[in-house]
Amino acid sequence: MKKIKRIGIFILAASLLPNFVFAKGYVRENNFMDKSGVEKRDELKRWQALMNLPVTGTLNDKTNKALHTENYEVYDMVTNPPTKGKWIVVNKSRRTLTMYKGEKSIGKYPVTLGTNETPTPSAKGKIQNMHKNPAWGGMNGKYEPAAADDPMNPLGERWMGLRLPGASGYGIHGNIKPHQIGGYYSNGCIRMFNYDVENYVFPNMSVGAPVWIGTDNELESWGVYQYSRVKKEEAKPIQDPSPVEKERPKEKNQLEVIENTPTEDLLEF
Repeated sequence: MKKIKRIGIFILAASLLPNFVFAKGYVRENNFMDKSGVEKRDELKRWQALMNLPVTGTLNDKTNKALHTENYEVYDMVTNPPTKGKWIVVNKSRRTLTMYKGEKSIGKYPVTLGTNETPTPSAKGKIQNMHKNPAWGGMNGKYEPAAADDPMNPLGERWMGLRLPGASGYGIHGNIKPHQIGGYYSNGCIRMFNYDVENYVFPNMSVGAPVWIGTDNELESWGVYQYSRVKKEEAKPIQDPSPVEKERPKEKNQLEVIENTPTEDLLEF
């Protein structure tokens, strides 16, 4: 009997060991680990967007690395913002929408983008119109139209129509399928969680605000850098035994550093 009790205690201790080790490790501040179910999934997507990670809603390797690595950095840099005011960047590689004020990021949110058959176009555009509680026309007869405030209206209760070169009918709006946020499911529009677009993005935008939409590489070519990675240690300078004072090298500005850094180092994910 004593032997059985000892085995039971050992099994119990072994089952608790991973939790004990995990509790002692580093965990970055987040708002999803104390949640469960759909709420946990949605908050994880928001956290991934905040960390410039590809939005998946799952604890994949990249997300776990960001969550448990203390020496980790998230960086935004815009070398040529189109305005000193508020504007938007949609990253098609990461499924994120970032609000900027000039060159400063002021908010990041997960989004749904278009499928391979109906892709979200890459372009530099502007907000053309804004509507609360919009009606939906059904894409010229492709779908059944929906009235304003209809719970089946796929636009949700906010619409920001976009003026894009060579394209029409695209916008940033709410949705009725929040489980699809972070994927490629739309007819080309940019869908957001209703709460995010209603409380953060729509109130901060105005008609005429610039909207840039592109992949990591496209955004980089336009001067927008968004990356997320384990911080690389800087090489320690070699001590020169010579007592002769050397001329101090000229410091490089941030733009020179960005331009001379390989793309794969800037865009880790």
